Order: sequence, then structure tokens, then C-alpha cells
Amino acid sequence: MCGILFSLTTPDRPVDQNEWDILKELNTRRGPDSQNLYQAQVCDCSNGGNLDLQFYSTVLHLRGADVVPQPRCDQTTGNTLCWNGEIFGGVDVACGENDTQVLMNTLEKASTETEILSVLQSIEGPFAFVYYRASTRKVYFGRDCLGRRSLLWLRSETGAFMLSSVGKAKTHQEDADSWEEVPANGFYCIDLNVNIANADKQVNTELPRACSIPLQLFPWIYMQNNNKPDLLREGKLSFPFPRLNATIPDLEVIEGADADTEPVIDQDMKRAIAEFRSVLGESVKKRVADIPYLDTKGQARVAILFSGGLDCICLAALANEYLPMSESIDLLNVAFENPRAEKAKTQPPKKSKNRKPKKSQLEGEPEEKQLVEQEKRSIYDTPDRLTGKAGVEELRHIAPERTWNFVEINVPYPEAMEYRQRIIDRMFPLDTVMDLSIAMAFWFASRGKGIVRVDGRTVDYESHARVLISGLGADEQLGGYSRHREAYRHGCWERLIQETQLDVDRISTRNLGRDDRIMSDHGKEVRFPFLSTYVVDWLCQQPIQLKMDLRYNRGTGRELFNLVQKQPR
Repeated sequence: MCGILFSLTTPDRPVDQNEWDILKELNTRRGPDSQNLYQAQVCDCSNGGNLDLQFYSTVLHLRGADVVPQPRCDQTTGNTLCWNGEIFGGVDVACGENDTQVLMNTLEKASTETEILSVLQSIEGPFAFVYYRASTRKVYFGRDCLGRRSLLWLRSETGAFMLSSVGKAKTHQEDADSWEEVPANGFYCIDLNVNIANADKQVNTELPRACSIPLQLFPWIYMQNNNKPDLLREGKLSFPFPRLNATIPDLEVIEGADADTEPVIDQDMKRAIAEFRSVLGESVKKRVADIPYLDTKGQARVAILFSGGLDCICLAALANEYLPMSESIDLLNVAFENPRAEKAKTQPPKKSKNRKPKKSQLEGEPEEKQLVEQEKRSIYDTPDRLTGKAGVEELRHIAPERTWNFVEINVPYPEAMEYRQRIIDRMFPLDTVMDLSIAMAFWFASRGKGIVRVDGRTVDYESHARVLISGLGADEQLGGYSRHREAYRHGCWERLIQETQLDVDRISTRNLGRDDRIMSDHGKEVRFPFLSTYVVDWLCQQPIQLKMDLRYNRGTGRELFNLVQKQPR
């Protein structure tokens, strides 16, 4: 995980120094292990001035034996790279190597623009980047095709063009300039050779501008007929996965009591279970391997964002297979105090003049005493807390020799309000109530401060794991939302395939950038095994009924996901 901050300025479009300093500080929270600035100046002969470029990078050490400072700059060529990402495939990075340095070396060998795009397109993993090729005077930047890392741009009418991993909210409503997320629809290029006076004749004027220079877009598109080299020559990038398998299943309708039974595991399902477990396991393995051992007094290197759902239990069980048994794994479970719910609990029950107090079915006690017993339960026993407790017991049964730290992160209402504005600032430019609700949960989870229970005692605990594992992407691809069931109910298999394709298509435009900004505020990195492009590729190729058979009732129809979880290890 790193922080990226870049500016392009001209004499009449200066950078706001106060904003630059604030952004440097915010990006340093993302990368506390190293911070560096590199500056370059390009003669803008056609426009009678100079173009000034500033590259500022911060580093959170997560790969290799030593911290590798950024930006990476070749002193001979002047080429410069700011990299915020992880390379899990596509470019060979040996165990112990730093992926930023490997990528820089690989890009230095690329002699043409097509080769540069080919290298960046081939990367499997989450990333955002800024890369300057001095010989051609071009700046490339963008995000991976699923938008798993944050990158924002400030397209100012009067000031500098800026890119940053985290933005600064407007202080006045009338401010014209505002930060926006760079669309994850391709890689962008600023050609510093463009004559601004004739720019409209040279490039697509519908694209945004950087200091009056229109940007060039190399878009992601679905590949047809395996023509990847031809696409690159046309300035297009091919998605690393196809559109969904649209084959309509020829299956009988299931109704009544049969809809409550578990699906039959035929040979196709057995094959799918084995393959899915292999590809998802490899994704988890790459995301928990080679994390440096830091001075954390033997604490966990990996933590799971843990609600107790199928997705996070699967990931925790797979992480257990690829981490040394001597290491603990943190399971981060967040619960918030709800003042309104607590107030409702303390209200005396309405009494009827014509009936006696009810007896408890379990203890035979009057209703008033039963209410007292209920109040003894923790105010943080939310649904996710209860499923989380059940989930960790399942993991302890699977791997009793592993230390599973179930970290109960309890957030009192006053504390939530204390950090509310900071969280709003970090999730910017997203600003809805739903964004805030999710962002608060992620922010407190990634902070990692809570309690664990040891031998019946409650002990304060803080997770120092820098890598957080999230199950995001499972519901979108494996039928986890109510809208999938509604789609099947209204339009059977065809409508279900369309709805699932829509979910895959909009992953890059949803909230991954927000999640990255929120969790990196504590110097942590979130990784998404279900969103490995290798996993997405495999799932897209499978027939829809293997992933979700919604002929069955709720709880049995997420077929592949349910059955993988039930397989013996």
C-alpha cells in the first residue's frame, strides 16, 4: 500500500501549496514507512513556457525484505513511477522481491507505447499508478480494471492538474474545483507534446483536460476472438476475463418441499467444487504470502474482516492452510452502540389490567425478571456479532491448534461521533448515508482496537496486522443479494444471468476506492481474494446453475458457495 500525489502545473496554473501540504500529510498516513518527492521540468516550447511535474509517494512496507522508497526514478532516462498496488500475477515477482522495483525494471525494457500498455495490462492484482516516460514526454496513469485502489483527480479550471490517492473536501460550497474518482475504465495519458492552441484538432475533445491538455484514454473492452495484440495496437486494453457464460440451463422447475432440499452433487458439481477451491485457494495464498515480519511482538500478520458470513469463513479457513500454524489470525468483528435501541430496551413494558405476568418458557420466571436477564446481554450483541461468534467456533473446530483472535471491536456512540467527521473526510468524494454507515464500520475495523476473551477473561487487544482480507465480491458473483432471487423470480435464468453480469460490470464503479481510502487511513491494506481477476475469470466461465441455483429456497440455492464450505479439508 502506498500513497500517490502528483501535480502538473504551468506558470499561469500554480499548485495550491496549502492543499498540497494537506494531501502530503494524508498520503503519509497511508505510507508511514517512506516518503519522497521528485520534481521534473519540461520545456513547453510550443506554448512559450515550462511544465512542472511533482511526484510524491509514500510507502507502507508489505513486500520484500527491505523498504523500497518511491517514486522510483531512473537517473539515466528520467522515467518515474509512483505505484500503489500489489502484483500477484502477470509480471513475475519472486518471493522476497519488491514488486515496485520489478515493475519499474520491466517498464524500462518496454521500448514502445504498446509495450508499456502491454506490461500494465498484464498485471493481476489491485493497483493505481502514475508513470512518466521522459523520452516521449508522456504521463500515464490509471487504476486496475476492477478499481480496487483509490486514485482521485482534481481537474481545475484555474490551477494545477492533480492526482492523489486521497482527496480534500471542498471547504466552501461555491468552490468550483472538486476531487473526483478517476474512472477505472482504462489508462489515461497526458501527452506533454500537445500544442494547446491546436489541441482540439489533435485529440478527443470530449475527454477531460490537464492544464488545457486533453487526456487520451486507452479503454478496457471485452476481448473478441483472442485478438489481444490487435487491440493494443488500436490503443485498447482487453479485460482479463470474459462476459458471463450465458448458456440457459435445461432444468426442471422445483417446487414445494423439494425446494428445501440440498442440491444433488453430480459430477459437474464435484468438478466445479474442486476447481473453485483450487483457484480461490491460490488467490488467498498469494495474498497472505510474503508479508514481512515486523516488530509486532508475535502478533498476527493477517486479519480477516469477519462478520461470520460464508465468504469470510471460507477465506479464514483457506488462510489457515497457507500461514504457519504458529501464527495467530485476527478476526475483526465490529458492533456499534445504538442509543435508540438501548432506550427502547429500558422502557417499562406496558401492563394489562386483565392479565397476569407471563412466565418465561425457559425458566418459569415472571416477565419482569426475564427483561432484567435480557439487559445483562451485551449491548453489542448485534446480528454480525452473534454470527461472528458462531463462525469462530466453526474455525476452532476446523483448526483447533491455530490461535484465532476473535477481536470484538465495540464502538460506543460518543466515540463514533468523535471520529465521524474524519471518516467523512476520508471517504470523500462519496457522501451518502449508506457510504458513511459502511465507511464507519471499515474504519473502526481497520483500526483494530477491541477485546478478546482468553480463558473466560476479557483482555484489551489491538490488531497490528497490516494486511486485511475481505470477502467483497462473493455476493456479486455467487448470488448473495436479494435482487438475484428477484431477478430469477421475474425472468428465470435469462434475467438472473443479466443481473449477475450487471453486478460484475459495475464492480469497478462501486465503492472499492472508498474502502481503500478508509482502511489505509490506519496504514493498513485491504485485499480481496474473490476479486482476483483469475477468480473472476473462472467464475465468468461457469454455467449459472453451478454458481447459484435459485430454484431452491433461500439458504440452499447459493450452490457452489455452500458446497465448497461444506467440503472436508
